Amino acid sequence: MTDRFQTRNILAARVMGVAGLIPFYTFALLAWHDGLRIGALTAVVSYAAVILSFLGAVHWGRALARLDSRNHIGTLVFGVVPALLGWVALLLPVEFSLPMLIAGLVFVWGTEQMMFFDVLPPWYRHLRHLLTGASVLALMIAWAAAMMPMF
Repeated sequence: MTDRFQTRNILAARVMGVAGLIPFYTFALLAWHDGLRIGALTAVVSYAAVILSFLGAVHWGRALARLDSRNHIGTLVFGVVPALLGWVALLLPVEFSLPMLIAGLVFVWGTEQMMFFDVLPPWYRHLRHLLTGASVLALMIAWAAAMMPMF
């Protein structure tokens, strides 16, 4: 019984994760249209900030599920950092917020790979490789659109 639910839940997580790339690419590509640029860039920056917060919340949930098993203070602190990065990025001009969000996504991914490798399931780590790479690429496309009017 458990395997059936696990398989379905992993598939659902993969589908929702990949579907979560749609706003990244939709707004990154719309940012290349002169009339839509400002709104699209605002949307992609806001979405990326929310996604960063979500990635931190994953670690809070992981720690809260096992508070009695060991010291999770480091994990809880790490779980707050992505939300703070996203919030600061929202306060910056888009030309600075996009590279900050890119760095934030790479920071969370890299930290997960180095510090939490042994506690994250392999399917999740592989999904994160895909989603981080794809979202970073979308933000780079948006950043190029944001810089275009300067040239």
